[in-house]
Amino acid sequence: MRYTLKQLRYIEVAARHRSISRASQELNISPSSISSAIDVVEQDTNRPLFERLPSKGIQPTQFGHTFLSHARKFLKAHRSFEEAVQEQSQLVGGAIRMGCFAPAAPIILPLVMQEMAIAHPDILIQFSEGDSIDIYRDLLESNIDLAFGFLADPPVANLSFIHLFTAFPHIVLPKDHPLAQKKILSLSDVQELPMILLDLKLTRDYMFGLFTREGLTPKVSYSSKSSEMVRSMVAAGLGYSIFHLRPLKKQQYTVGDLVRIPMYPKYQSVNFGILHREDASLSQADKVMISICQQLQTQKAFGKVTLPHNTAHLNI
Repeated sequence: MRYTLKQLRYIEVAARHRSISRASQELNISPSSISSAIDVVEQDTNRPLFERLPSKGIQPTQFGHTFLSHARKFLKAHRSFEEAVQEQSQLVGGAIRMGCFAPAAPIILPLVMQEMAIAHPDILIQFSEGDSIDIYRDLLESNIDLAFGFLADPPVANLSFIHLFTAFPHIVLPKDHPLAQKKILSLSDVQELPMILLDLKLTRDYMFGLFTREGLTPKVSYSSKSSEMVRSMVAAGLGYSIFHLRPLKKQQYTVGDLVRIPMYPKYQSVNFGILHREDASLSQADKVMISICQQLQTQKAFGKVTLPHNTAHLNI
């Protein structure tokens, strides 16, 4: 027995309407095409599918009910198959060369990549991390396609910036420091304390700029290019530091612990987002990445990685 999907569909619609003429109207075909489909099955099985009722249409026989039950299961399975194939064909593939400001990478990337893996598992993402200057250079030289990073001040020529969130500076102190109980701090509160500097070019310039605008000079006692090292040194009681982002989960330190305290709103915030070359032809995969990030922005997911001004004593 070999019946086509078209024949089974014609028969199912006729049974649903209990009328060949109404079925032909729904399917926009001639009644003879539906009758022909019914005849093929009835001749093949040597059993009637329908009783013909003059002036009342058609009515499935007992055999017809059984046949239709199996046919509907088959048609439903076929629809599921087509939907799965259609969904698969709409998945975006390809690769993205993604750069990220190194201190932000372990904070931002897991948040974004989790959503990407769920929505677009076929996209391959190749990561590279670096200082802001490295990221800008790699974009301009087309070594990477997109990058997560801070908007430079002034902005870098020939780079486009898609804003995702604004990050405000906050002071990180050892948990047992006398200032750790404060609700909010200014640079003048910490200027005499040893500072542990995150020693990346633009980050260093930004930090010194904060103090210079206040007519102050920080006492830099230690420096590191690793944000995790800076946090560990603060937790160990060696000084304070200034950050814009915070880890999503509580960090464990070998020695001590730390708290984060917001700074007064007068201090310069920074804008974080996605960067790409102005003249770049973005691939479909690139556009998907941008779309996922904008969805997270709408959901306020990036609020988890920053410290609001009215929040203090976050022990993370």
